[in-house]
Amino acid sequence: MIHESGYRGKTHVCCTGQGPVCKRGQDIREKGARILVDSGFLFLGMNMHPLKTCLILFFVTCFLFVCSSGHAKVSVVDDAESRISLNRPAKRIVSLYGGMTEIVCAVGACNQLVGVTKRDAWPVQVKNKPKIGTHMRPNLELILALKPELVLQGSSRPGSQMVVQKLKEMGIKVAIFNPRDFPTLYSTIERVARLCGHEDEGRDLVEHMRKQLEAAEKKYPLEKRPRIVFEVSYPSLLFAGQKNIVNDIIRMAGAENIVKKDKKFVRFSLEQIIVDDPDVYIVQKGPMNRNNISPQKRPNFDAIRAVKAGHVLVVDEFLFSRPGPRSVKAVEQLRGYLYSLYGGDRTNEKQIGDR
Repeated sequence: MIHESGYRGKTHVCCTGQGPVCKRGQDIREKGARILVDSGFLFLGMNMHPLKTCLILFFVTCFLFVCSSGHAKVSVVDDAESRISLNRPAKRIVSLYGGMTEIVCAVGACNQLVGVTKRDAWPVQVKNKPKIGTHMRPNLELILALKPELVLQGSSRPGSQMVVQKLKEMGIKVAIFNPRDFPTLYSTIERVARLCGHEDEGRDLVEHMRKQLEAAEKKYPLEKRPRIVFEVSYPSLLFAGQKNIVNDIIRMAGAENIVKKDKKFVRFSLEQIIVDDPDVYIVQKGPMNRNNISPQKRPNFDAIRAVKAGHVLVVDEFLFSRPGPRSVKAVEQLRGYLYSLYGGDRTNEKQIGDR
């Protein structure tokens, strides 16, 4: 029978057939075996059968190793199809993308972040974290100075991959994730949580997000499925395509994206938008779309029926275009707005004219 006792934070193991837990320095003799536990070490008398001695030493060694190691190895496959294996969950993490930063903090690992990008301001805990440059132009020297055990990147665009490749060549573990809808976002959250050592928190977060989306659907029932266009930038008109997280936010909000191209960003002309005739025109405000001119004040935009009717919604780029835990909030905001236009008995009053 194996007993354990703690002595000044150390584990003592002694093999006895009966009796209480062994004490420090206790000399035990049983069936010809002599076992002495002293100062956290185990001594076996040489008169024990060699095979028994080896087996006991093996199991005791394994037991003590598990107790002292704390965490087992972790491994995931990222969206670049690379296997990221760590001997233990990463305690020093650099995030090269705001969405990754938000995920790390949402699963309870914010204190493990040692570096973030200049524009990372959510949650508030990251504002004072060391900055490593921008998402597309991270500073290699600053990253290396932080001695990260793991670097997280949230983009596969060529400009963001130059530093990533150099980091990999230097032996730094880099995981790349590029979620473009809620299923891939859930998978990203769970994999990042595993690399951080917060796997249970990752699963709990995903379940909470699913419940929030279900609640939003029940809270804001829609009588029709409105057609939407989402402006990424102006005056060089760029819109969200089917491979953009915005597309799934629109879908989960009970609407339809009129842009059908299987790309993240799609260039459309004003004439094409007029022809496609969306019910709602959404404009994001942020680094990608700094122009402050509202669609109602732009030349010729009143030819778009949604703009003429005033069905224009201005949203935060970081909330809508950054895949992360707050993507659920984006769905709630959009669905609430659509409910004001097409929810229940409001439909006949406020929906845009017949087609």
